[in-house]
Amino acid sequence: MSRSQRLTFLAVAAAIAVVAVAVLLIAGGGGDDEQQAGATATQAPTATPTEPAGTATPTATATPEPQPPLVTAGKITNLRFKQGQTVAFRVRADTTDEVHVHGYDLMKDIAPGETVNFSFPASITGIFEVELEDAGEQIAQLRVDPD
Repeated sequence: MSRSQRLTFLAVAAAIAVVAVAVLLIAGGGGDDEQQAGATATQAPTATPTEPAGTATPTATATPEPQPPLVTAGKITNLRFKQGQTVAFRVRADTTDEVHVHGYDLMKDIAPGETVNFSFPASITGIFEVELEDAGEQIAQLRVDPD
């Protein structure tokens, strides 16, 4: 292939690329903003069918918030937070007792099968025991690291 043939081939390829880009811009509406405006303008309202009396209509639900960790007797759950965060966890017990978060000196009574929620600012750094006070059983280790 001669030099002039290679240059001609390159010129033809460049012309095809320019035409392809132009076609895409024209077919695509010229950009994201125009595409969104056009799509919004052409959407038609959708009729909602009515339900017969006595039937439940399903409702859209938001994504549920993640639950704080659940701490139970029989094992030690490791809880780790950074100073300044909110410490949040739940405790479930099989017996009547008092849940004690050492260091923070927080206590809550708990009944069998009940779940108690803890939520407080992580203001003190260190490693702290969470225990069922009357049973003397450690159920969690709370670690608060410096920020």
